[in-house]
Amino acid sequence: MPELNLLAILLVVALIVLWKLDFLATLLTLKNLKPELPEEFRGVWDDEKYLKSQSYEKAQAQFGVFSSISSLTILLAFWFFGGFGWVDGLVGELGYGKIGTGLSFIGLVYLGFWLSSLPFDLYHTFVLEERFGFNKTTAKTYIIDQIKSHFLTAILGGGIVALILWIFDSVPNAWVWAWLSFTAISLALTYLAPSFLLPLFNKFTPLEDQELNEAIQSMAVKCEFPLTEISVMDGSRRSSKSNAFFTGFGKRKKIALFDTLIESQTTDELVGVLAHEIGHFKRKHIVQ
Repeated sequence: MPELNLLAILLVVALIVLWKLDFLATLLTLKNLKPELPEEFRGVWDDEKYLKSQSYEKAQAQFGVFSSISSLTILLAFWFFGGFGWVDGLVGELGYGKIGTGLSFIGLVYLGFWLSSLPFDLYHTFVLEERFGFNKTTAKTYIIDQIKSHFLTAILGGGIVALILWIFDSVPNAWVWAWLSFTAISLALTYLAPSFLLPLFNKFTPLEDQELNEAIQSMAVKCEFPLTEISVMDGSRRSSKSNAFFTGFGKRKKIALFDTLIESQTTDELVGVLAHEIGHFKRKHIVQ
Protein backbone atom coordinates (compact mmCIF):
# COMPACT_ATOMS: atom_id res chain seq x y z
CA MET A 1 0.00 0.00 0.00
CA PRO A 2 1.53 3.36 -1.02
CA GLU A 3 2.33 5.93 1.64
CA LEU A 4 -0.39 8.55 1.95
CA ASN A 5 0.67 12.19 1.72
CA LEU A 6 -1.28 15.18 2.97
CA LEU A 7 -2.99 15.83 -0.38
CA ALA A 8 -4.12 12.21 -0.61
CA ILE A 9 -5.53 12.35 2.92
CA LEU A 10 -7.42 15.56 2.12
CA LEU A 11 -8.86 14.02 -1.05
CA VAL A 12 -10.01 10.93 0.87
CA VAL A 13 -11.63 13.11 3.53
CA ALA A 14 -13.35 15.21 0.84
CA LEU A 15 -14.70 12.10 -0.90
CA ILE A 16 -16.04 10.67 2.35
CA VAL A 17 -17.62 14.00 3.37
CA LEU A 18 -19.35 14.33 -0.02
CA TRP A 19 -20.57 10.76 0.22
CA LYS A 20 -21.88 11.28 3.77
CA LEU A 21 -23.78 14.40 2.68
CA ASP A 22 -25.40 12.45 -0.15
CA PHE A 23 -26.11 9.59 2.26
CA LEU A 24 -27.77 11.94 4.77
CA ALA A 25 -29.90 13.46 2.00
CA THR A 26 -31.03 9.96 1.06
CA LEU A 27 -31.87 9.12 4.68
CA LEU A 28 -33.98 12.28 4.90
CA THR A 29 -35.79 11.23 1.73
CA LEU A 30 -36.53 7.80 3.19
CA LYS A 31 -37.64 9.30 6.50
CA ASN A 32 -40.10 11.66 4.82
CA LEU A 33 -41.78 8.97 2.74
CA LYS A 34 -45.31 8.41 4.04
CA PRO A 35 -47.46 5.44 2.96
CA GLU A 36 -50.69 7.37 3.54
CA LEU A 37 -51.91 9.90 1.00
CA PRO A 38 -51.87 13.43 2.53
CA GLU A 39 -55.32 14.69 3.44
CA GLU A 40 -55.01 17.64 1.04
CA PHE A 41 -54.81 15.29 -1.96
CA ARG A 42 -57.62 12.89 -1.07
CA GLY A 43 -60.14 12.79 -3.88
CA VAL A 44 -57.62 14.34 -6.26
CA TRP A 45 -54.87 11.73 -6.37
CA ASP A 46 -55.31 7.95 -6.52
CA ASP A 47 -54.25 6.10 -3.33
CA GLU A 48 -52.76 3.19 -5.26
CA LYS A 49 -50.69 5.46 -7.53
CA TYR A 50 -49.44 7.39 -4.51
CA LEU A 51 -48.37 4.20 -2.72
CA LYS A 52 -46.59 3.03 -5.88
CA SER A 53 -44.75 6.34 -6.16
CA GLN A 54 -43.62 6.08 -2.53
CA SER A 55 -42.45 2.50 -3.06
CA TYR A 56 -40.53 3.60 -6.14
CA GLU A 57 -38.85 6.48 -4.32
CA LYS A 58 -37.88 4.12 -1.50
CA ALA A 59 -36.43 1.56 -3.92
CA GLN A 60 -34.54 4.30 -5.77
CA ALA A 61 -33.09 5.70 -2.54
CA GLN A 62 -32.04 2.28 -1.25
CA PHE A 63 -30.42 1.42 -4.57
CA GLY A 64 -28.65 4.79 -4.59
CA VAL A 65 -27.18 4.13 -1.14
CA PHE A 66 -25.98 0.64 -2.10
CA SER A 67 -24.46 1.74 -5.41
CA SER A 68 -22.75 4.80 -3.90
CA ILE A 69 -21.23 2.71 -1.08
CA SER A 70 -20.00 0.19 -3.62
CA SER A 71 -18.54 2.87 -5.91
CA LEU A 72 -16.76 4.62 -3.04
CA THR A 73 -15.38 1.30 -1.77
CA ILE A 74 -14.07 0.36 -5.23
CA LEU A 75 -12.47 3.78 -5.70
CA LEU A 76 -10.74 3.79 -2.32
CA ALA A 77 -9.59 0.18 -2.66
CA PHE A 78 -8.18 0.89 -6.13
CA TRP A 79 -6.41 3.94 -4.76
CA PHE A 80 -5.05 2.44 -1.52
CA PHE A 81 -3.76 -0.72 -3.18
CA GLY A 82 -1.81 1.18 -5.81
CA GLY A 83 -4.18 0.91 -8.75
CA PHE A 84 -3.54 4.43 -10.02
CA GLY A 85 0.20 3.94 -9.68
CA TRP A 86 0.01 0.67 -11.59
CA VAL A 87 -1.91 2.30 -14.46
CA ASP A 88 0.53 5.22 -14.46
CA GLY A 89 3.48 2.84 -14.75
CA LEU A 90 1.74 0.88 -17.50
CA VAL A 91 1.00 3.87 -19.74
CA GLY A 92 4.37 5.45 -18.97
CA GLU A 93 6.08 2.58 -20.78
CA LEU A 94 4.16 3.23 -24.01
CA GLY A 95 6.22 6.27 -24.99
CA TYR A 96 3.27 8.38 -26.18
CA GLY A 97 4.57 11.69 -24.84
CA LYS A 98 3.01 13.79 -22.09
CA ILE A 99 -0.39 14.38 -23.66
CA GLY A 100 -0.69 10.89 -25.12
CA THR A 101 0.33 9.32 -21.81
CA GLY A 102 -2.16 11.48 -19.92
CA LEU A 103 -4.97 10.53 -22.29
CA SER A 104 -4.06 6.85 -22.03
CA PHE A 105 -4.06 7.03 -18.22
CA ILE A 106 -7.46 8.71 -18.03
CA GLY A 107 -8.87 6.40 -20.71
CA LEU A 108 -7.85 3.24 -18.84
CA VAL A 109 -9.13 4.55 -15.51
CA TYR A 110 -12.41 5.58 -17.17
CA LEU A 111 -12.74 2.11 -18.73
CA GLY A 112 -12.14 0.42 -15.39
CA PHE A 113 -14.70 2.44 -13.49
CA TRP A 114 -17.25 2.12 -16.29
CA LEU A 115 -16.91 -1.67 -16.11
CA SER A 116 -17.32 -1.56 -12.33
CA SER A 117 -20.48 0.57 -12.62
CA LEU A 118 -22.01 -1.41 -15.49
CA PRO A 119 -23.75 -4.05 -13.31
CA PHE A 120 -25.44 -1.30 -11.28
CA ASP A 121 -26.61 0.50 -14.42
CA LEU A 122 -27.97 -2.72 -15.91
CA TYR A 123 -29.81 -3.55 -12.68
CA HIS A 124 -31.28 -0.05 -12.45
CA THR A 125 -32.51 -0.08 -16.05
CA PHE A 126 -33.67 -3.65 -16.55
CA VAL A 127 -34.66 -4.69 -13.02
CA LEU A 128 -35.63 -1.72 -10.86
CA GLU A 129 -37.23 0.41 -13.59
CA GLU A 130 -38.83 -2.70 -15.10
CA ARG A 131 -40.33 -3.70 -11.74
CA PHE A 132 -42.28 -0.45 -11.56
CA GLY A 133 -43.31 -0.49 -15.22
CA PHE A 134 -41.14 2.40 -16.37
CA ASN A 135 -38.51 0.70 -18.50
CA LYS A 136 -39.03 0.66 -22.27
CA THR A 137 -35.35 0.30 -23.17
CA THR A 138 -34.51 -2.77 -25.24
CA ALA A 139 -31.14 -4.49 -25.11
CA LYS A 140 -30.41 -3.17 -28.61
CA THR A 141 -31.20 0.43 -27.64
CA TYR A 142 -29.10 0.12 -24.49
CA ILE A 143 -26.07 -1.18 -26.37
CA ILE A 144 -26.36 1.49 -29.09
CA ASP A 145 -26.69 4.19 -26.41
CA GLN A 146 -23.56 2.91 -24.70
CA ILE A 147 -21.58 2.92 -27.95
CA LYS A 148 -22.69 6.46 -28.81
CA SER A 149 -22.02 7.73 -25.28
CA HIS A 150 -18.50 6.33 -25.15
CA PHE A 151 -17.73 7.57 -28.65
CA LEU A 152 -18.77 11.11 -27.67
CA THR A 153 -16.86 10.82 -24.41
CA ALA A 154 -13.74 9.78 -26.30
CA ILE A 155 -14.04 12.59 -28.86
CA LEU A 156 -15.27 15.47 -26.69
CA GLY A 157 -13.83 14.39 -23.35
CA GLY A 158 -10.54 13.36 -24.93
CA GLY A 159 -10.29 16.67 -26.74
CA ILE A 160 -10.96 18.66 -23.57
CA VAL A 161 -8.47 16.62 -21.54
CA ALA A 162 -5.83 16.98 -24.27
CA LEU A 163 -6.35 20.76 -24.27
CA ILE A 164 -6.05 20.96 -20.47
CA LEU A 165 -2.90 18.83 -20.50
CA TRP A 166 -1.38 21.02 -23.23
CA ILE A 167 -2.20 24.17 -21.24
CA PHE A 168 -0.48 22.84 -18.13
CA ASP A 169 2.52 21.78 -20.17
CA SER A 170 2.93 24.93 -22.24
CA VAL A 171 1.10 27.98 -20.87
CA PRO A 172 2.01 30.25 -17.91
CA ASN A 173 -0.70 30.65 -15.24
CA ALA A 174 -2.09 27.33 -16.42
CA TRP A 175 -4.81 27.06 -13.74
CA VAL A 176 -6.42 30.29 -14.93
CA TRP A 177 -6.35 29.39 -18.62
CA ALA A 178 -7.49 25.84 -17.94
CA TRP A 179 -10.46 27.12 -15.94
CA LEU A 180 -11.38 29.69 -18.60
CA SER A 181 -11.12 27.09 -21.36
CA PHE A 182 -13.20 24.53 -19.48
CA THR A 183 -15.86 27.12 -18.62
CA ALA A 184 -16.09 28.33 -22.23
CA ILE A 185 -16.38 24.78 -23.56
CA SER A 186 -19.02 23.88 -20.95
CA LEU A 187 -21.15 26.90 -21.90
CA ALA A 188 -20.79 26.11 -25.59
CA LEU A 189 -21.82 22.49 -25.07
CA THR A 190 -24.83 23.59 -23.01
CA TYR A 191 -26.02 25.62 -26.00
CA LEU A 192 -25.02 23.14 -28.72
CA ALA A 193 -26.00 19.84 -27.05
CA PRO A 194 -29.78 20.11 -27.65
CA SER A 195 -29.24 20.81 -31.36
CA PHE A 196 -26.32 18.52 -32.14
CA LEU A 197 -25.89 15.89 -29.40
CA LEU A 198 -29.38 14.99 -28.16
CA PRO A 199 -30.62 14.19 -31.71
CA LEU A 200 -27.98 11.43 -31.79
CA PHE A 201 -30.00 9.63 -29.12
CA ASN A 202 -33.58 10.82 -29.64
CA LYS A 203 -35.84 11.92 -32.46
CA PHE A 204 -37.23 15.47 -32.27
CA THR A 205 -40.26 16.53 -34.32
CA PRO A 206 -42.32 19.76 -34.39
CA LEU A 207 -45.40 19.77 -32.15
CA GLU A 208 -48.32 19.02 -34.47
CA ASP A 209 -51.16 19.46 -31.94
CA GLN A 210 -52.31 22.98 -32.85
CA GLU A 211 -54.50 23.39 -29.77
CA LEU A 212 -51.63 22.51 -27.45
CA ASN A 213 -49.18 24.57 -29.48
CA GLU A 214 -51.35 27.68 -29.29
CA ALA A 215 -52.00 27.16 -25.56
CA ILE A 216 -48.27 26.93 -24.81
CA GLN A 217 -47.45 29.92 -27.02
CA SER A 218 -50.17 31.99 -25.33
CA MET A 219 -48.93 31.05 -21.85
CA ALA A 220 -45.34 31.91 -22.84
CA VAL A 221 -46.43 35.35 -24.07
CA LYS A 222 -48.28 36.04 -20.81
CA CYS A 223 -45.20 35.00 -18.83
CA GLU A 224 -42.91 37.06 -21.11
CA PHE A 225 -40.96 33.91 -21.88
CA PRO A 226 -39.09 34.21 -25.23
CA LEU A 227 -40.23 30.91 -26.74
CA THR A 228 -39.10 30.28 -30.32
CA GLU A 229 -39.66 26.54 -30.83
CA ILE A 230 -41.71 23.63 -29.41
CA SER A 231 -40.70 20.08 -30.27
CA VAL A 232 -41.65 16.55 -29.25
CA MET A 233 -39.03 14.00 -28.17
CA ASP A 234 -39.56 10.24 -28.42
CA GLY A 235 -38.89 9.59 -24.73
CA SER A 236 -41.13 6.52 -24.89
CA ARG A 237 -38.29 4.62 -26.61
CA ARG A 238 -36.58 4.28 -23.23
CA SER A 239 -39.10 5.02 -20.49
CA SER A 240 -42.77 5.54 -19.79
CA LYS A 241 -41.89 8.49 -17.54
CA SER A 242 -42.99 11.96 -18.61
CA ASN A 243 -40.80 15.04 -18.75
CA ALA A 244 -40.13 18.35 -20.50
CA PHE A 245 -37.15 20.66 -20.62
CA PHE A 246 -36.02 24.08 -21.83
CA THR A 247 -32.92 24.85 -23.85
CA GLY A 248 -31.34 27.93 -25.37
CA PHE A 249 -29.87 31.25 -24.26
CA GLY A 250 -31.06 34.83 -24.28
CA LYS A 251 -34.14 35.45 -26.41
CA ARG A 252 -34.07 32.08 -28.16
CA LYS A 253 -35.69 29.54 -25.84
CA LYS A 254 -36.92 26.12 -26.95
CA ILE A 255 -39.22 23.64 -25.22
CA ALA A 256 -38.97 19.89 -25.74
CA LEU A 257 -41.90 17.73 -24.60
CA PHE A 258 -41.66 13.99 -24.09
CA ASP A 259 -44.26 12.18 -26.16
CA THR A 260 -45.29 10.37 -22.96
CA LEU A 261 -46.14 13.73 -21.36
CA ILE A 262 -48.44 14.67 -24.24
CA GLU A 263 -50.14 11.28 -24.10
CA SER A 264 -50.70 11.33 -20.33
CA GLN A 265 -51.73 14.97 -19.74
CA THR A 266 -54.58 17.16 -20.89
CA THR A 267 -53.78 20.49 -22.53
CA ASP A 268 -54.52 22.44 -19.34
CA GLU A 269 -52.46 20.05 -17.21
CA LEU A 270 -49.50 20.21 -19.57
CA VAL A 271 -49.60 24.00 -19.76
CA GLY A 272 -49.67 24.04 -15.95
CA VAL A 273 -46.54 21.86 -15.81
CA LEU A 274 -44.70 24.17 -18.21
CA ALA A 275 -45.88 27.27 -16.33
CA HIS A 276 -44.35 25.77 -13.18
CA GLU A 277 -41.03 25.24 -14.98
CA ILE A 278 -41.12 28.76 -16.43
CA GLY A 279 -41.67 29.98 -12.88
CA HIS A 280 -38.34 28.42 -11.89
CA PHE A 281 -36.72 30.25 -14.81
CA LYS A 282 -38.33 33.60 -14.01
CA ARG A 283 -37.37 33.31 -10.35
CA LYS A 284 -33.81 32.39 -11.35
CA HIS A 285 -33.91 29.21 -9.26
CA ILE A 286 -31.48 27.46 -11.61
CA VAL A 287 -28.87 30.17 -11.10
CA GLN A 288 -29.45 30.14 -7.34
